[in-house]
Amino acid sequence: MAFFRKNDRKEDISQKETEVIQKVQPTPRPKPKPRTETIISKGIKVEGNISGSDFVQINGMLEGNITIANVTIGPSGIVKGIIKAENVSIEGELKGEVECEDIEIKRTGRVSNKIECINLLISGAVIGDIKAQNMITISKEGKVKAQNIQSKKVVIHGVLDGKVYGENIIEVGHDGKVTTERLESQKVVVNGKIDGKITASQLLEVGRNGFVQGEITVKNIKTEEGGRVIGTMVTYEETKPKQLAPSDNNNNSSDTEVIDTEPA
Repeated sequence: MAFFRKNDRKEDISQKETEVIQKVQPTPRPKPKPRTETIISKGIKVEGNISGSDFVQINGMLEGNITIANVTIGPSGIVKGIIKAENVSIEGELKGEVECEDIEIKRTGRVSNKIECINLLISGAVIGDIKAQNMITISKEGKVKAQNIQSKKVVIHGVLDGKVYGENIIEVGHDGKVTTERLESQKVVVNGKIDGKITASQLLEVGRNGFVQGEITVKNIKTEEGGRVIGTMVTYEETKPKQLAPSDNNNNSSDTEVIDTEPA
């Protein structure tokens, strides 16, 4: 027969409790690395390129190129150069090109030259070409004048003057106003105003507040009561390789018609 002293039993229990506590203790998380910031203050002018840190904020003037993860141009900031970054926010002015993933141009923001990105939100002003892989949104306050604008989806609530290509869809909101030499997409939805040459390879949909005027090429059209469509219209046809003799120059310009669905 074995005999145990009370103290031996208490020590055994205490040891087991300690082992349990050690097992359930969370693994300490590594401390986040401090963000490296470069700030150019208001009233300061810098000439030269910036690269290497995580974040740069321009409140003064920079004449040079920026290659960095995150860039902010403050309300008083001016950059003359090329920006390559992941995320860009502009409240001041960029006189140059920008290449990034996501960019927001706020109400006071101005960009002149070229933008290449994945997603773009414009509440300020842009003069220059725009190319976005995914989506371009022009808010009610936004104003854009560009030779070429292209993306999978383009949503316009502001003012746009230029050629527009939307791979999948172009939407013009109630406050949207578009003047264009060429606007082209599979689907075009209009609740605002478009004036120019329009091509919808699948569907042109005009809402009750929508107004479309110009040369219109469509496969299908849907117009709500109150919507207006004025101009010449032809049926969209898929482009196919020509198998006719070079001298055969048939055209369908005589098939156009003028449509005005404005209520009397």
